Amino acid sequence: MDFYALLFLHAALTLAYGAVNLWRRPRLHAVTETILVFAIPFFGVLLMVSYHLGCWLLKLKGRREIEAEKEGEAFFQGTLLDEDIIPLHDAFLVENVQKKRQYFTGAIKQAVVDNEGILQMAMHDRDREIAYYAVALLTARMEKMENELFSQANRIISGVGQENLPQLEEYAQLLKSYLEQRKFIDHVTFEKKQGDYIGLLDYLKKMRPDKLEYYTEEIRQLLATKNYTAAELVCAELKEHFPQHEESYMMYIRLYQSWRKPKKLQQKIQELKACPIELSQEALQAIRYWDKQLHRYGEAEDG
Repeated sequence: MDFYALLFLHAALTLAYGAVNLWRRPRLHAVTETILVFAIPFFGVLLMVSYHLGCWLLKLKGRREIEAEKEGEAFFQGTLLDEDIIPLHDAFLVENVQKKRQYFTGAIKQAVVDNEGILQMAMHDRDREIAYYAVALLTARMEKMENELFSQANRIISGVGQENLPQLEEYAQLLKSYLEQRKFIDHVTFEKKQGDYIGLLDYLKKMRPDKLEYYTEEIRQLLATKNYTAAELVCAELKEHFPQHEESYMMYIRLYQSWRKPKKLQQKIQELKACPIELSQEALQAIRYWDKQLHRYGEAEDG
């Protein structure tokens, strides 16, 4: 038998093996084995047939397939859609688009997805259906929140519960949650609601001067709007009502850092260090950081 006849016979055997293998096995697996058979003339077919025959006799393939199937089921074990906790972070790692879409869209429809981080991941997912459901849910949540804000604001303006402090505190919490969704709010609306929130915090601060969080939250919002003069006044009120609390100094430090007033910032750092109170880890880190900055600044001046 001449060379060309052998080559034709080898090619025919390779094609036949590849066709049978492609029909029975995954495409990538079948193509890999077919290339191996073609690269080893004649002996490649014998090698692969012997390999599959040995696996069949020892029942190795059946065990592996069962184990793989069990692992796939265990991955989603305990993630029924009618339960409160759904590990959708894990679901995004699944390469099977249909499986991932089934779990995520099912959870969306049951309104059990509350984690904004998961929704952010879903919005940028390559699967358009998942991204669509995520955007739809976020839009619905924002509309619901805006309706609640509008309803509560109307009750307060109309005089119903105007002196009801719990209602005002609930409205302030709702405004805070709304402003945390800044990326989904237009610029004009955000500034309007932020102004309302600052005004409400100022009112609540006067009604409840014993609640430190109203002072600190108002300062944070004023710093966000770069209204440093007003923030300094609130810092003074905070220091007056809570002279032995580290937040009275920490908020000053944040203010003067944002305002770029290094001398006043260092003054507050020294006051915090001299204050006879037990400092938190955050305050100690701030002291160490600004001490290093002052040391570097002094070295630069000497040089």
